[in-house]
Amino acid sequence: MATKAGSRSRPAFGTGTSGRTNRPRGIVLVVLVLLALGFAANALWGRADPVLGDPRAPVLLAWTSDRLLPQLGEAARRADGIGAVVEVRNGVGWISSWESDDGDSTQAPQGFRIPLEIMAIDPEAYSAFIPEDHKSAFVDLAEGGAMLSATGASLRGIRETGSLTFAEATIPVTGVVPDELVASHEVVMSSATAAGLGIDDPKYFLLEMERWTSRQEVEERLREQLEDGARLGLRGPGESAVFRPGGNILSQAQIKDIFGEFAGRRGSGRAIEVDPAWILENTSNATVPLLGTVRCHNKIIPQLRGAFEEIVEKGLGSLVRRGDFGGCFAPRFLNSDPHSGLSHHAWGIAFDFNVSRNPYGAEPAMDLRLVELLERWGFTWGGHWAVPDGMHFEYLRDPD
Repeated sequence: MATKAGSRSRPAFGTGTSGRTNRPRGIVLVVLVLLALGFAANALWGRADPVLGDPRAPVLLAWTSDRLLPQLGEAARRADGIGAVVEVRNGVGWISSWESDDGDSTQAPQGFRIPLEIMAIDPEAYSAFIPEDHKSAFVDLAEGGAMLSATGASLRGIRETGSLTFAEATIPVTGVVPDELVASHEVVMSSATAAGLGIDDPKYFLLEMERWTSRQEVEERLREQLEDGARLGLRGPGESAVFRPGGNILSQAQIKDIFGEFAGRRGSGRAIEVDPAWILENTSNATVPLLGTVRCHNKIIPQLRGAFEEIVEKGLGSLVRRGDFGGCFAPRFLNSDPHSGLSHHAWGIAFDFNVSRNPYGAEPAMDLRLVELLERWGFTWGGHWAVPDGMHFEYLRDPD
């Protein structure tokens, strides 16, 4: 399985020689230090894949736990060394149908809708972070349309234009843009248009930094704005799978690209009701060492089983508390909050264990030998997140 969006075909809907050197050791040491600094700088400002179209100046993401503090953006706009600032909102919108370029319409299964992850922005402010050849398309979003990311368009079978029908309105699709320009969201629209769909939850700020400003200086200025108990998150390009807050996880569009797309509807409380046909085709019960019977997406079961077989082989089985498994496939909203998007448990690609000792938000008590092994098998750990979730692991890539 590949992890990059667009690397798979569209899924069907529903379903060295050593030797001596006379070079002085001091010079070798300097070279090594410079190389290390170079790699560190590349990790912060460089990227193997483009982010925001490779902006002309370094960019930082800034967010706070629980809810985004508006004074964070206000402080950034007043601070020396920071240029453009824009607030990004996102959420899930549910479509009943969509129309492609040629006018063909596709309907969701009867009684269900398709969840789309939507990015909401001030088009004029956001365009400051976008390459010149895409700026006007973003500015035009103020007129009420929407654009799709390349992966989002592929999932809909749309090449350039079309429409998306929500319960509240039908929104015209005015174009398709590279995934990196919209942080791998499926859809981008103006905040005003998104608010009409009930999507108005601020999530993070993008900050354009002047070259002479250090990340540490920016962090110090922003931390002065924090309220008691609030946690500041900062991220530079190249530091996560997707350039947005949260953990090092895949976006909803990338997950759909790999594991397929389901139709569903809101259930009671935090629950989501997923089309039973999709569940039957894409998930299964399986026996996994130490965990017992689990229900997960079919594609991760061999990976999950292999990881826990190695845990047993390495003599680490006693670190996994039997009977303390929190589940895998569990259709629900993230953190029980519809504004936070869909939990990746809804695809059956995340799993929780040692639950009682690793409550959400607490200091993780997961043995790091288990973490290292599971990360090598391609799962990312929630214990690394700004608000830690020590029980939680989920698919990020294929195993090493």
